[in-house]
Amino acid sequence: MLGVEVDGESRRRRERWWRSAFLVVATTYLTLSLLALLARAFAGFAQIFLILFLAWLLAFVLSPLVDWVAERRAIPHGLAVGLVYVAALLLSAFVLFYAVSATTDSVATWTADFPLTRARIEGTLHEWQDFIAFGRFNPDLIGLYRDVEDTVTRIGREVIGEVPSVTVTVIGALVLVIVLSLYMVADRDRILERLARVVPGRYRDEYRILERSVATAFGAFLRAQVLLAGVQAVLVIVVVVAAGLPYGFLVVASSALLMLVPFFGPPLALLPPIVVTLIFNPDVVLIVVPLLLIVQTVIVNYLQPRLMREALGIHPIVVLVGLLVGSQIAGVWGALFGIPVLAVLNVFFNYAVNLRNIEETPEVDTSEMLEQVRHEMPDATHEELVALAAERLEGQDQTADA
Repeated sequence: MLGVEVDGESRRRRERWWRSAFLVVATTYLTLSLLALLARAFAGFAQIFLILFLAWLLAFVLSPLVDWVAERRAIPHGLAVGLVYVAALLLSAFVLFYAVSATTDSVATWTADFPLTRARIEGTLHEWQDFIAFGRFNPDLIGLYRDVEDTVTRIGREVIGEVPSVTVTVIGALVLVIVLSLYMVADRDRILERLARVVPGRYRDEYRILERSVATAFGAFLRAQVLLAGVQAVLVIVVVVAAGLPYGFLVVASSALLMLVPFFGPPLALLPPIVVTLIFNPDVVLIVVPLLLIVQTVIVNYLQPRLMREALGIHPIVVLVGLLVGSQIAGVWGALFGIPVLAVLNVFFNYAVNLRNIEETPEVDTSEMLEQVRHEMPDATHEELVALAAERLEGQDQTADA
């Protein structure tokens, strides 16, 4: 009789386990299906979301400058917004005009010199073929180059054919971005106040954390990327001037823009100066390539990880994972801005873990603990108070165990 009861209890336990497993699998499947449906539904509004995001990003970049002008010159906030935007538009117009002019001149020069350049490239490739040929291993580098040239020419013609329509679309989107960002900067305090009113009172601290973490993460990320691109631009300018390379603007601009891509950008940024050096001044390639590789190694292995860690507070491995996930979800834009989004999620993850550790300590009242820490550090933010309180409790537990 006892054996029958044991078998029945064991069977019921297995049934409960399988029922729980089924519920978990079904819930996971339904959640993923719902997320896929939402992703497809929002895909149609991707351009609108992109315009809103770029407008917010522009407002985020210009807002500190507006505050500085208003405080430094003691002028009304609206006038400071107008002055900053006029200056930004004039500067953007100058940079755009210079970039278009320099690019047009470089393309015209490249077109005029292309027959000579093609002969030079094929001559260099022929020398390489003779150098690396070994037995039956005789790669056709010239044929490979001609295939690449045909592909690039075909793609270039298709892109040139779409330039008028793309230009109109881009200009219209830029106008919308500028107008929206202008309103965001001008009514920033009012917009933030209204958003704060929408959030329920019990989540007011979390809303403030989101506001601070977004500003900190995106600001720090943009500063780090601009600094890295600036270092790369200076390095390439030195190489272009010292080696006497042509098409300097295109080489420097393309290398600096590629450097803006996190992690995958640095090796890609080496290609423009190395390729141009191989084509137009191969005699100095043994000097240029080691110089670029050494400086790039310092940037990738020392400067970039420390900038990312100090700016975002997350480990470089997590940054790389965020880059891969962001590029998988949103392509180029996900690769560019997935890291600051991950930094914001990291802030909330640490906040949730620290708050849970405090709340799960039975002999500690959460409110009293946070008030005690706030009394000692009145300037600390809410998430910093929670982190300090959790560290204090962890230190007390280690002392008690010892």
